[in-house]
Amino acid sequence: MKINDKTLAKYASSGAPPDKEGFLKKRGDLNRGYQKRWFILKGNLLFYYEKRMDKDPIGMIVLEGCRVELSDSEDGFTFMLQFPGPHSRTYVISADTQEDMEAWMKALSSASYDYIRICVNELKATLREADTVSNKKLLQGAIDDRNNFVQSGHIRHSQEGPSNNVSSYISGPIKRHNPFDDGSFDHESISERDSVTSRSFTEMHEEFRAEIKEITSVWVKNHPNSNFSVEYCKKYGS
Repeated sequence: MKINDKTLAKYASSGAPPDKEGFLKKRGDLNRGYQKRWFILKGNLLFYYEKRMDKDPIGMIVLEGCRVELSDSEDGFTFMLQFPGPHSRTYVISADTQEDMEAWMKALSSASYDYIRICVNELKATLREADTVSNKKLLQGAIDDRNNFVQSGHIRHSQEGPSNNVSSYISGPIKRHNPFDDGSFDHESISERDSVTSRSFTEMHEEFRAEIKEITSVWVKNHPNSNFSVEYCKKYGS
């Protein structure tokens, strides 16, 4: 394909790094001889130049849909770029060494978007398979862990399936700790206080009044010269 499109020519000479580049010999379409050309592969476009330092390519091959095969009719390290269709051109290209030919054939075979799409689809399938296997391993691991708990007696196996009630997975009765078992709470004093509060207010008032009067009398006798004792004796007598 001859290039007349300046956009493609500009892309060929752009600073984008090539996927592969090097000298190859291309057989002409009309002139059946081989001409040495400088090839640059960018994406699915194969540009070729008359000389290595030329700015613009003299031709381009769109690799989409082509098949890269060895040439049986040519000697040397020769391969072909074949396209489908009765009137499609077949490009015959020759390399200098076996290694160079293999490297170019691999690079050109994997340059089309069809090939990239196949690789992407295969990668997606691999990731899905890996994800499925990973999920199965996680699920199996959870099942194994639960079975181990059942066998060890930490949880009960339910025939009715999983339960949202946590207590249903606990073996035996729930163990509870009474906070009053350490003796910090005096039940007897509470009982006695309850019995006291069952008396009437008048009875409790008289009892406390007599107790206070007795305590005050003792204090006054022990402190007869205090101001409080003098006032107390004037009010209540000695």
